[in-house]
Amino acid sequence: MPEDSRVDHFVLEYRKTNFDGFPRVKDEGHWEVIDYIEATEYTLSGLKFDTKYMNIRVQACNKAVAGEYSDPVTLETKAFVFSLDSTSSHLNLKVEDTYVEWDPTGGRGQEKVKGKENKSR
Repeated sequence: MPEDSRVDHFVLEYRKTNFDGFPRVKDEGHWEVIDYIEATEYTLSGLKFDTKYMNIRVQACNKAVAGEYSDPVTLETKAFVFSLDSTSSHLNLKVEDTYVEWDPTGGRGQEKVKGKENKSR
């Protein structure tokens, strides 16, 4: 926060949606609240990719008063397209056209474990 700012903290509210812009029906969704954010950044975790995920609005506050909410913004998590190359992948990864499989032995078959056998009577 800027030192000369009268803003003490922010309140972030969000609700799930599947479309852009303002809610279509009054009281469409319950606003989830994250209160007393003291930074100008906040990370929401657990989001799914390739989804119009939620409407978000922010309110600036100080010890005496809270400001108006910002206009809601729709957060959309974009899909990320990538491909894996079997020639440059980790030895333990088996890379095929449509899937990746983890091979704990790195293609060597089952590893032998050395150790002493415990023979108890």
